[in-house]
Order: sequence, then structure tokens, then C-alpha cells
Amino acid sequence: MLYWLLNKKKCKHCNKLNHKGVLYCWLCGYSFDRRICVSGHKNPPWVQYCLTCGRDRSLMSQPHSSKDLWFVKHPTKPSTYVPGHRRRNYIAASLVICLGVALLCYVVVVIARGI
Repeated sequence: MLYWLLNKKKCKHCNKLNHKGVLYCWLCGYSFDRRICVSGHKNPPWVQYCLTCGRDRSLMSQPHSSKDLWFVKHPTKPSTYVPGHRRRNYIAASLVICLGVALLCYVVVVIARGI
């Protein structure tokens, strides 16, 4: 609460106080809730590319509140699981899909026998 009185920002990563106008933490280098590209353009933390110049996310700063969206997969590892979802959820979904396909096949067989 003291940082509000002193007109400062508190870094969420290293808990150090910084001046209100700076874009980066002076100790850890994280940016404050924005992705800053190499050219200095400010972007929301969820972007994959700079909205102004189109540079890749790897050339942008790491914001404090940076979390990948749940549907974003790693670009070079296509076999990775989606973050935030457990493997058993995929197994349960696969079982439900297989049961649905089996039920549809059964219905088709019953209808075919009736004709």
C-alpha cells in the first residue's frame, strides 16, 4: 500500500518498487502488463505478434501477467498438450467420442436390418 502513496509501481515478479512512468522493472526486466516490442510499441500481454510492426513474440518483453491462452499450442512442439488441461480429460473425451461413434454404428445397423 505504501507504493500507492509514493506514486510507484510494485513489480509482481520480484516485488521491488519502480517509478510510475517506467515500462520495465529495473531489477528483473519484466514489463508492466504490456508486451513491448523491440521498436518500443506497446501491445496487450496476449498477442503473438506486434500489432504495429508485426515482429514475433520472441522479440517482445515478458509482461508480469503473461499467460498463454488455453488454445495456444507451442509452435515447434505440435505434440504438446494444451496448457491448463489434464491428460485424463483427453482420455475421457476420446472415450465419449468412441461411445458416440459405436452408438451411431449400432443405430445404422438396426435401421439397415429393418429395411
